[in-house]
Amino acid sequence: MLHNRNNSSIADSRSTGKFSLVRARSVAVTFGVTIALALVALAVSSPAKAAEDGAALFKSNCVVCHGADGTGTPTGKSLKAPDLHSDAVQKLTDAQIAAQIENGKNNMPPFKGVLNADQVKALVVYVRTFKKK
Repeated sequence: MLHNRNNSSIADSRSTGKFSLVRARSVAVTFGVTIALALVALAVSSPAKAAEDGAALFKSNCVVCHGADGTGTPTGKSLKAPDLHSDAVQKLTDAQIAAQIENGKNNMPPFKGVLNADQVKALVVYVRTFKKK
């Protein structure tokens, strides 16, 4: 009888172990899927949020020269601020636009100490909204 009991205990622990392994895998897959869906939701909402944040930053830092519509104000035009709709601006890479925001260019002052990296990225996203359709 001890033998049967031991075999039964071993069989029970094996089946319990298998059940636990299957359950652990199921939990891991569920967790992985949840994380993946969260990342997709974040990726989908991030550009919209970045453009919204970029619009607010643009309004408080850039409108004086570039104008609300990105074509440039009289002051900006006298300082040779480019039209943000132009091919010259829109053909720049995101990294090039970010570098110009951070380091300045010609008469544009640098914003490196004023804006953090996420704010610069948000402005780049917003500048892209001026692209001709």
